[in-house]
Amino acid sequence: MDKEKRDNMITGIQVVDVPFHWVNDGEKRLDASFYAQDVITARVLLDKIQRKGVRIDNVNNLSNQIFWPGRFKRRYAPSKHGKPFLMPSEVFMFLPRPTKHLIRYPKDVLVKEEWLLMSRSGTIGRCLITTEYMLNFVLSDDLIRIIPKDGEKLYYLYAYLNTWIGQAFLTKDRYGATVKHIEPHHVANIPIPRIPDLEEEINQKILESHKLREEAQNLLWKAEEMIYSELGLPRIDEDDIEYFGGEIGRVVKTFEIKASELDYRLDASYHLPLAHLAISTLERTKAGNTKKLKDIANSFVPPRFKRPYVKNPDDGVPLLQGAHIPQIKPFDIKFIWKKMRNLVAYIVKRNWILVTCSGTIGRLALVSNYWDSWAATNHLLRIIPREDEINPGYLTAFLLSIYGQAQFQRLIYGGVVDEIGEAGELFNDILILKPKDKTIEEKIGFLVIDAYNKKDKANQIEEEAIKQLERTLTEIAERVK
Repeated sequence: MDKEKRDNMITGIQVVDVPFHWVNDGEKRLDASFYAQDVITARVLLDKIQRKGVRIDNVNNLSNQIFWPGRFKRRYAPSKHGKPFLMPSEVFMFLPRPTKHLIRYPKDVLVKEEWLLMSRSGTIGRCLITTEYMLNFVLSDDLIRIIPKDGEKLYYLYAYLNTWIGQAFLTKDRYGATVKHIEPHHVANIPIPRIPDLEEEINQKILESHKLREEAQNLLWKAEEMIYSELGLPRIDEDDIEYFGGEIGRVVKTFEIKASELDYRLDASYHLPLAHLAISTLERTKAGNTKKLKDIANSFVPPRFKRPYVKNPDDGVPLLQGAHIPQIKPFDIKFIWKKMRNLVAYIVKRNWILVTCSGTIGRLALVSNYWDSWAATNHLLRIIPREDEINPGYLTAFLLSIYGQAQFQRLIYGGVVDEIGEAGELFNDILILKPKDKTIEEKIGFLVIDAYNKKDKANQIEEEAIKQLERTLTEIAERVK
C-alpha cells in the first residue's frame, strides 16, 4: 500500500477513480458525493447484472407520472374550516397528526391510494405507499409523487428504492448547500433490474406488509375515536380557546391567568389555556374515574450515557431514538455495543410506553413484542403501566389524545431545546380518565396493542423482502467473472 492511500485511510477520506465518461454523461456533475463509493458499487453491480442477461429498465418506464406540485402559498385556517395539512415528517408517522389546516390549496397536492411518495428535501429518499387514510389530507409539496403504470409493480418498485442500491442512486443526485434536494427527473432516470419471478415474490411480500400497515393505522385510529365516543369526552382544540384581544391575540396566544393559579410557575407554557381546558374537563366528567399517572404507573428517565455504536448488528442492540417513536417504520436504526457497561438500564420491555421528553415533546409509542429488549436513548421517558391497574394499550391511546398531549405540553421548560425533565416527578400528576366500564378500557387497549404488533410485523416482512432483493441481485452479479 502506498503512502497516499494509507494516509487517506487514516483520515477517513474516500478516494476513488471514476471513468471520464461518467463525468461527461448526464448532468456533468463535479461534486464528490455524486461518485461516492456506494454509488460506484451500485453502478458496477448493475453493470454485471446486465451482462448476465438481466434487463435494466428505469423508474420512468414503470410510472405514468413522476412529479411534485410546485411551491404554493399556504393559507392557514382554523381546523373547523380547513383541510388538515401534513409536512413530510408527519406523513411518515404511524398515525399522522396535522398541526395546521389549509384553505384554497392547489388540487395536485392531494393524493390517491397506492401512489408512491418520496421525500425530496432535507432527508432525501424516504419512501411510503399511500393508504386510504392519507386521502383525508393535503400533503406537502416537498414530497415527490410517483403514479405507477401497473399497480402490482408498485410494490417491487418500492422495495427496490429502499434497498441500498436504490438509495445510492436516489441520494447521489442531491444538490444544494444548506438543504439538499432532488427533482422528479432524478428519480425517473434511476436504473432498475427486471426479473419477473423475483418481482412477483417481492410484490407479494410488500403487498402483505402494506395491508398489515394499513390495518394497524385503522386500528389505532379506531381506538382514538373510541376515547371520545365511548367516554363521552368532547373534542377540544385551539379553536375552542378565547384568547385575550380576539383574533390578534390568537396569533401570539395572549391570555390571562389568575395569581392564585400560578402554582409557582411563571413560564407561559405551563398555563396554556388548552391544557387548563383539558384538565378542567377531566375533573368535571362523570364518564369514569380520574386518576393521577403515579397511581397507575411508574415512570423514569435513565441517566445520560456515552453511546458506543457498532456497525455489525450481531455485535449490538438496536437503539431507539426520539425520532423513531412516532414513525410508521423506524428509519436509520443504529446499534450500540451489547457489552456496554450498564446496558440493562437502557433496555425497554413489552407494554412499556416511551415518550419523547427532549426536543419535540410528547410523542409516544407502545413497546411491542418486536421492540421488546431493544435499547432506548435517555431522551425517552419510560412509563411502566401497572397492568392490574390499567391496560397498557388504553393508557397509550389516552396519552395520544388531546387530553394527554395537552398535559405533556404544559410541562415543557427550557430556552433553546424544549425539555420536560430527567426526573419522573414532573409526570406524576398527569390526569388519566379510566372508564367505569372495564370492558371499554380493555376493548380500546387491545385495539392499540394489536395495532402496534401489526405495524411491527409489517416492518419485519418489508425488511425481509428488501434483504432478499439485495441478496439475490448481489448473487447474480457475483456469478459474472
